[in-house]
Amino acid sequence: MDKTLENVFKCFDKDFYTVMKNIKANINEVRIRSDKPVVLYIKNKPYFILKNSDIIPLEKLGTTNNYVIVTFASLKNAFAGLCEYSIYKHQNDINNGFITVRGGHRIGICGTAVNNTNNIKSVIDITSMNIRIARQYIGCSEIFLKSINIKKGVLICGVPSTGKTTLLRDLSRTLSENYYEKVSVIDERSEISSTFNGKSIFDMGLCDVYCNYPKSKAIIQAIRTMSPNLIVCDELTGDDIESVIYTINYGVKLIATVHCDNLNNALKNPSILSLLKTRAFGEIVFLESKSFCKIDKIYNLEDIEFD
Repeated sequence: MDKTLENVFKCFDKDFYTVMKNIKANINEVRIRSDKPVVLYIKNKPYFILKNSDIIPLEKLGTTNNYVIVTFASLKNAFAGLCEYSIYKHQNDINNGFITVRGGHRIGICGTAVNNTNNIKSVIDITSMNIRIARQYIGCSEIFLKSINIKKGVLICGVPSTGKTTLLRDLSRTLSENYYEKVSVIDERSEISSTFNGKSIFDMGLCDVYCNYPKSKAIIQAIRTMSPNLIVCDELTGDDIESVIYTINYGVKLIATVHCDNLNNALKNPSILSLLKTRAFGEIVFLESKSFCKIDKIYNLEDIEFD
């Protein structure tokens, strides 16, 4: 277990930390619900943890009562620790349902919202967490680069936990270091690079990394000041249309991701469709839903007519 992940589990009670430290499996997610058995996802398959650090598959639920459980009080204390005892520092992210901690690990949260008219002012009484573990897989983009044409711009699609961000990370490193492209990475939540105190925990090659900037401002600033050939960013939405058009006008190619499982649903999604209509992307790539960083299908968007 790397140090950043160890520090995440240290925020919980000592018994839970000890159990997690002794697990040798390559975990993708840890789902914690107050006073319920903790569930691990390994290669996108769910497992329960026993108090001796053994793991058992979902189908064996009910064969023992020796599950690891995190209490509401422990979850509350852990949340404060993960926020470095400064909820205010992470308030914007919390209001959007997550926090990103050192190491690039993203922690989804669920609790009780405090509303101010139509806006979420805060989230209290956290009852669930989903710890999504960030890792670097050097070389995972090699097959991807042989299959697509980066020069046309690429939109990478996949459901959660299919490796979109992991793939972006290695694409950025490889393209800047091995192909000598000028790459600007727009790392709005510090998930791609896991930058802390100005230093990327992950190897980002020769990229210029914009951390914690709003995407729209970072894209414009990068084009004006760093003269990139390629801009890489995670999780585009319809709100990013203006920035995407800006890249087209300056001849800068874009590699980005969205959440979607297939082309039919992409064309039905108004947000994704508006992105495709900009013609900023020559290809759209869908990742396998039950694998990690593996291509399922590639479509040439020049062959697709949009209504």
